[in-house]
Amino acid sequence: MSLPPNPLPDGVQELAPPAAVPDAPLGVPVAEVMAPPVPPVKRFPAWSGWDVLAILVFTGFSVIVSIVVALLASGVVTGHANVSVNELTSNPRVIRAFLGGQAAAYLVVLLAMFVVVRSRAREPFGQGIQWNWPGTSATIFFVSGIVLALAVDGLSRFLPMPKSLPIEDLFNNRTNAYLMALFGLTLAPLLEELFFRGLLYPVLRRSLGLVTAVLLTALGFAGIHSVQLGYAWAPILSIFVVGVVFTLVRQRWSSVASSFLMHCGYNFTLFALLWYASDHFRHLEKAAG
Repeated sequence: MSLPPNPLPDGVQELAPPAAVPDAPLGVPVAEVMAPPVPPVKRFPAWSGWDVLAILVFTGFSVIVSIVVALLASGVVTGHANVSVNELTSNPRVIRAFLGGQAAAYLVVLLAMFVVVRSRAREPFGQGIQWNWPGTSATIFFVSGIVLALAVDGLSRFLPMPKSLPIEDLFNNRTNAYLMALFGLTLAPLLEELFFRGLLYPVLRRSLGLVTAVLLTALGFAGIHSVQLGYAWAPILSIFVVGVVFTLVRQRWSSVASSFLMHCGYNFTLFALLWYASDHFRHLEKAAG
């Protein structure tokens, strides 16, 4: 007569049979077969140089269209048979229409940047472009921009600066001066930082290395301001130095927002100095002189 199996002691459960281990290919350790797959490392930046070039071409096209629309909307071109360039640049209506058209073009370009980064990085725009708001240090970066502007202004006095620059033609009355200041403290630095330090610099950094990328980014930054500066080498050199500092800040803190805040502080100082020198934009001829 067979006896029943001995019951297990209290608190001891019968062990389940071990799970079957999948057959490993010859020469492959079992641990590698059982290990979970490692997610691929995301490449930064997710976009390419061709994407940056496309944004640049699109920006140029948008600005040209805005200029044409501004001239038509101002009524100056249709109202006069022959209008010189000097008459257009000195006409307050043309300048206001141009600023409005350029602001609209910048908004469209910002939307295009958003679409490109989102489609390539497949993550929120801020993360994809390394916006990285500095939090409580935001004020420090803004004040650093003020210090940078004062330093560059002081050093530029030792350079052969032109007595007048083409950009001064846009400050031909008080209203336009305030509009220029508003534009220069909001959309202008935002678009420039997102393009140069956000889109262009990472591509150059990955392909050419740190030093070359910083210099080329600053060179492009100075290049877009060369028309406003009358292609004079002294003010262009000053803007180049500013571009180098902005790019180094973006690299050091991995934050486009930090260079944006510095840019805003820098522009704020320039407009504040002009505002003070021209008696609150009431006598702009004083600043020009």
